[in-house]
Amino acid sequence: MFRLFELFRGAGQELYLVGGAVRDHLRGVALEDLPDLDFATNAPPGESARILREAGLPVFTVGSRFGTVGTILGGGGRRREVQVTTFRGEVYVNGSRKPRVTFGKDLQTDLARRDFSINAMAMTADRRLVDPYGGRLDLERGILRTVGDPRTIFREDPLRTLRAARFISTLGVRPEPEVVEVVRELAAEILSVSRERWLLEMNRLLAGSGVEAALGFLADTGLLAYLLPEAQAMVEFQASQGRYHHKALWPHTVAVVGQAPPRVAVRWAALLHDAGKVTTRSVDDAGEVHFLGHETAGAVLVDDVARRFRFDRALWHRVRTLVLMHQRPALYDGAWTDAAVRRLIRDAGEVLADLLDLSRADVTSHRPGVREAVLARLAELQARAAELIRIEGEGPLLPKGLGREIMARLGIEAGPAVGRVKDRLEQAVLDGHLPRNGPIEAYTEYLDRLAGRGPDEGRADR
Repeated sequence: MFRLFELFRGAGQELYLVGGAVRDHLRGVALEDLPDLDFATNAPPGESARILREAGLPVFTVGSRFGTVGTILGGGGRRREVQVTTFRGEVYVNGSRKPRVTFGKDLQTDLARRDFSINAMAMTADRRLVDPYGGRLDLERGILRTVGDPRTIFREDPLRTLRAARFISTLGVRPEPEVVEVVRELAAEILSVSRERWLLEMNRLLAGSGVEAALGFLADTGLLAYLLPEAQAMVEFQASQGRYHHKALWPHTVAVVGQAPPRVAVRWAALLHDAGKVTTRSVDDAGEVHFLGHETAGAVLVDDVARRFRFDRALWHRVRTLVLMHQRPALYDGAWTDAAVRRLIRDAGEVLADLLDLSRADVTSHRPGVREAVLARLAELQARAAELIRIEGEGPLLPKGLGREIMARLGIEAGPAVGRVKDRLEQAVLDGHLPRNGPIEAYTEYLDRLAGRGPDEGRADR
């Protein structure tokens, strides 16, 4: 990093470390441990690129028309992404991340255009802090305050309203009352922002240690209604959940998100795991409350959210599976057979660990002994699943090529009939009657035994 300072100084140009890197360093992260570095300079983009190239550094000019040139710094066995941006004075228009750019003349102008005081700081080569808006003090006090008028800041780029929630989650800061008031006033303008930018901020927000406060901010300001009407419906759902749930739906959901491990898919699933309850509540003749099929209804809502936020396919599938299966582990008791545990392992597939973590997070009861008992059962389930996986492996239940052998042996064509036979064989594996992913002959011999014939009878090619 300090090499970069030397390169620009040698070329007669100013260079400052700025933004989140300075903020995180003041929070205790060593400079050498910062994963991404942002610098500001008075040099035009072309000059920055020249300085970097002449030093033998790679140069990325994708953002150069907005004043940004990128490079990679090595050293210490690690690579760090670096962006060098010419002092700016741009104006955002309608939430676009492609602002009308005007290059500023000095660092003060550049810092003045930033969003929050905690991000409007810079550091010199000799580690001198440049802090014209009191960002360091705000950081120490845990206050989130805009640089200048919040209406101007949030109107320039409405995504900053969601970034405020992200900083509440990741930095543990409290928004000033005026920030809350203006975000509430301008909440609808988040609709002008691209959904890809929504996803980036929400993923960061959900992974933060202060996620519960951030979700409260989204609900309180009205942002939640525009981003996630599915979650807003839970806020507004005031009906009783029955005798097994001591919390209302939204407070329970927020608690589950907070208790879930900070992995993006698990936190998304925690946020949406009970969303299907809003439309599936019923009360039987005995007065008992039920939410029959709320897992399936929730999975449909996951599809809506995934399309809106532009989830990639892997995240979409993972979150959907977790929501659809979130109640299964909680039903476990010691009477489950190995076959039942195998079914859970098969159905969960690669999300089994996430599913068990989500189930643990879903236990928010404060009644004496309830949480401990459920967690003990889940620990037993996890141990049994791990032991079965250790003994039997995690590969597919049936070997490749079995479908062709089934068609040849039974004289049937590809289609649902083959699928039904394979389902029966899979069930035999789960019940322990057949090995997992064994030799094909083991499965065909099993079919022969079921049909009561010898191993060479019934083949279509004989």
